[in-house]
Amino acid sequence: MSEDNKTPPPDIRDPDWLLRRIHKFRKDVQHVEREYLELRTLLRDAEAALRADPEDGEMLVRVHYLKGRMEDLEKRYPWLVSGKAPEIAFWAPPAG
Repeated sequence: MSEDNKTPPPDIRDPDWLLRRIHKFRKDVQHVEREYLELRTLLRDAEAALRADPEDGEMLVRVHYLKGRMEDLEKRYPWLVSGKAPEIAFWAPPAG
């Protein structure tokens, strides 16, 4: 039985249930992926501006901040930099 003890647990082999779960996951993490992409773009532009003017203190601070923010997201959501689609966990057989 599931957590509420009223309905049986879903069958993991049920493709409809699995696809709904994947869709919910994608919807829940889409904002994280969007933020990470925006940070990468801003960092790229800031580093280019810093190469053009290495003495720009404001740009140096901006680059440092953006790198720190990206590292924070990478620690909280390691699948962002894993090189593997996070949906793999839904399709892979359980360990053990």
